[in-house]
Amino acid sequence: MRVYINKSKDNMEIMYIVPHPDDESFGPAGAIDKQIKEGNEVILLTLTKGGATKVRHNLGLSISEMGAVREKEMQKVQKTLGISEMTILDYQDGGLAKVNPFHLEIEILNWLQHYQPSVVITYPVHGGSGHHDHIALHHIIKRLFFGKKDTLQFWKRLAYFTVIDTGLPMFFEGGIPRVTWTKKEDIMVTEKLGNANIQKMKEALLCYDTYQEMVKTTNVIDRIGDKTYFELENETHPKMLSSITELINN
Repeated sequence: MRVYINKSKDNMEIMYIVPHPDDESFGPAGAIDKQIKEGNEVILLTLTKGGATKVRHNLGLSISEMGAVREKEMQKVQKTLGISEMTILDYQDGGLAKVNPFHLEIEILNWLQHYQPSVVITYPVHGGSGHHDHIALHHIIKRLFFGKKDTLQFWKRLAYFTVIDTGLPMFFEGGIPRVTWTKKEDIMVTEKLGNANIQKMKEALLCYDTYQEMVKTTNVIDRIGDKTYFELENETHPKMLSSITELINN
């Protein structure tokens, strides 16, 4: 489904590349809504259908069946947020780190050339949660950004959706720290969310009927609050940017 937007010369194509269904909603959804309402075109590429989630055991579904459910939930998110284009691939959920990285690089390169975004957004080096799929994807996209500059001249900025480190680990397993977030000084963009953006994030999360328990246990809505943070690759600025497209040289 394509959603046409009245765009000015300052509006851009923003492409989110994530491993799983729900990655676009657990945190970035409010910013996505804001970016679209500002006139930008948001594109979403998801590498797996997320069928290996443990939730499938509670539902008595196979990996394939669960993937089909999550794909349908994600299609509801597309309509809810007004994402202009969405592509869902079918790589093995939980297995991206085991895929030949050159194969994944070619796959993602083809989609970049197809959509030609000005901005690409994915996860930072810690993956946001320590998930190996997130971390593997980070390194592949970073390599493309630096290695294909001559052939991908439309690509102006690489950004990482993140949250500010609180000084405490995100998760504990047996009392052992597992993941920390991004240091405050590494945040380059803070997008301030309005009430309408926050409401859209809530609506996007509600699209995942099978994940409502996870929404509650992660407390994602309160964690994000009214600000969404991004790191920028290979960019420093004297002041915090207020938009993911600010100060991009066309």
